[in-house]
Amino acid sequence: QYSRQLDFMNYNSMLYNPWQYRLLCPMIIEGAKRTYDHTIDKVITLEKVIHFPEKPAPDSQVFQSQLQSKDKLIYLGIFILFRAVLNACIYGLSFILLSIFIKSNWLKAFALLFISFSLGSAVHNSDLSFNTYLDVVLYLLAACVMLYRKNPWWIPVITLAGVLNRETALLIPALYLVEKMEWRGLSKIKLPAPSVMLITGVSLIVYVICFVGIRLYYGYRAPEPVFDNQVMVGLPMLRVNLFSGQAVKSYFEMYGALGVLPFTPLFTFRHNSRVLQNWFIILVPAWVSIHLLTSIAAESRCYLVPFLVVLLPMLLQKIQHDVKGQPV
Repeated sequence: QYSRQLDFMNYNSMLYNPWQYRLLCPMIIEGAKRTYDHTIDKVITLEKVIHFPEKPAPDSQVFQSQLQSKDKLIYLGIFILFRAVLNACIYGLSFILLSIFIKSNWLKAFALLFISFSLGSAVHNSDLSFNTYLDVVLYLLAACVMLYRKNPWWIPVITLAGVLNRETALLIPALYLVEKMEWRGLSKIKLPAPSVMLITGVSLIVYVICFVGIRLYYGYRAPEPVFDNQVMVGLPMLRVNLFSGQAVKSYFEMYGALGVLPFTPLFTFRHNSRVLQNWFIILVPAWVSIHLLTSIAAESRCYLVPFLVVLLPMLLQKIQHDVKGQPV
């Protein structure tokens, strides 16, 4: 994690496209490090608390070298604190989002337990994966803004933060648009109010400007082969994910993180609320297709957004529907 942070700051990320373009988390971490250097470190220096050897362990001994170097130890503390904050936000926002659909606090507590198992299992080929988990936080936050009827102009702001963090933020305006739509078949689609179209349009413009601007600033490079399998994005990646030896591992990793949840909409869809049905249609197929074409499916953490925003609420809503009115 430390070396990747330095690589980013030196404009030399390992997978330049897209890692170098995901700038929000590295900038937050670097800002926290510089704030520490100019505040806390001026009052209480680590050297007064911890003895650092003159010759720290070599970089090949990753953990020991981080504990024996002041600079690396500070970064390590920031990394752990930042990831802990992201996890806390995921649990808190998930509880808030589920409260829209689920009345039982015990059922929501069960959901948080399920989420903790999923987060703990989605760790293949992973460091602390800040941008992936901040992506989850931003989608959950956007969903809460929509469903709790907060100021809709937060949607362009969240989209801005999202595109600075990860290119997958494109679907945030789409979720906002379809949340306001009503349809009963393709021939009976009721478009939302002009104000909704305006906010969606502004969000998309913000996304496009930032997406292009980041690549102009850092310089565009074509996507490189994924370093584990040396596979290019597109159909070659899809074959690896679905029809290869790697695919077997991917199936186990996906099952470990998501269980059979991806299949439950087959049984719950007609019982779910309109907003969850709309979100499922617009988010899940697009998200799964894009990630199967661009990343190794064994990195199951990449599928946490549809899991937390759509699939888990759909299942719990069906459970609540079935047990309603039955004696405990």
